[in-house]
Amino acid sequence: MACTLFGFARCLSAEEPMEFDGQTYQLEAFVIYETPIKVIDGMTGEKYEGTNPVLLDFADTFNDLLLGYHKKLLIHEIEHLNFRLEDGLAFERELKDLSTSFGIKRFDVDHTKWMIKEKTILYRLNTEPFYKIEALIYWNVDELNRMLPNKPQGKYAKDIHYNEEKGIWERRVTTHWKVSYLKPPTGRNRYGNPVNIEKFQGLNLDTNEGYHFSQGLNNNVPPSGFKDVKLTYPVLINSTEPREEQVSRLQQTFVRNLIHIYDPFSWMARRDTRFRGGFYREMSEAVSKNRFNVRDREWFDQVFARLLSDVITVQHHGTQEIYSLYALNRFHLSRNILGEDLDLLNWNEGEKREGVGPNPNAKVSIRYKSPGGARFIVLDAYMRFADKFVDALRKNLSNRSWEISGQELFKRTIEEVSGVPFDVYEKNAIKAQKEMIEKYR
Repeated sequence: MACTLFGFARCLSAEEPMEFDGQTYQLEAFVIYETPIKVIDGMTGEKYEGTNPVLLDFADTFNDLLLGYHKKLLIHEIEHLNFRLEDGLAFERELKDLSTSFGIKRFDVDHTKWMIKEKTILYRLNTEPFYKIEALIYWNVDELNRMLPNKPQGKYAKDIHYNEEKGIWERRVTTHWKVSYLKPPTGRNRYGNPVNIEKFQGLNLDTNEGYHFSQGLNNNVPPSGFKDVKLTYPVLINSTEPREEQVSRLQQTFVRNLIHIYDPFSWMARRDTRFRGGFYREMSEAVSKNRFNVRDREWFDQVFARLLSDVITVQHHGTQEIYSLYALNRFHLSRNILGEDLDLLNWNEGEKREGVGPNPNAKVSIRYKSPGGARFIVLDAYMRFADKFVDALRKNLSNRSWEISGQELFKRTIEEVSGVPFDVYEKNAIKAQKEMIEKYR
């Protein structure tokens, strides 16, 4: 693969090619910026002509840090996807074997739709960067403090903000991701319909809190559909912090910021939730299409499908995977969060972004009559009795001599393997499961 990244000619040292799903990625395609990053004086809006050693030292390493992170992101994502692909195929096989033992014959995962977006993004990431950081914007903290309570004017001043509570200046980056392409022609439509998708993100560069608003991403997006993400990066330089310490801090902060703002894979799903949760949706569809001699199918289908998925999850990743993901979604996540918490960054007149933050104070309610609550009571039984519980459930479910409600079926099975009345078991299970969930709050 030619060294065309960023339009320059010098490559990073060649490394062993990496593969994902039959596609080879040649890492020698990465190119280091030959041209130094442009530096602009935030006060004047003009090219910076000064000699501040902290700023110049940081600027000298800026391109290497950016390209180093780009390379690390590609390598990490290939390894991540390879793990998810290998683990997913094994998970699917074992889940299919388990469901087949219960007489379920229609469980199926459509591999043609599996990781399609990820493959496209990976290809684009390997051939051309998403980010085009056009300039560093230099701000002198001493000058800014002398202006207080006023704030500089000009196009770049929108990205700095004086935090009166903390008594410090803070910086932000706002990004606009665009995807634009034509759908393939169909019927009389010879040209195809235009598709436009957007993602808006912002990050407080000093607190690593920000916002994320996305329309989601279609599977049929081509690599060329991703448009460049252009931005500037503000830098606050002070006169009190030693030179080496300040440069090191700026470098570390920049890389930490990149982790949040340069993630082309997070559209609707965050990195810490992607590919998690087993194949619950596919299993739910399969369970609903099979006949079982039970009533209350809506409750039963959800609880049974979740149990099957949870069993394989425990065998593959341990019980912590179930509780950590549940707690993440229940207490800590919001689709509008970017970084460590939600910050809408409404720093200027006319900015009125609204979003929903996480709810760390959310209560944990486990009720057997609710499918979501019954999940944990049934999971508790599996954790305590493992195959004994699964075998008893399989036997009771195969008994077609009488019709029973799904709730009663699980009650009887739990009583059978535990040897205690269900109301006693339920009370103890709810207490134990709440304690487990709270460990991950």
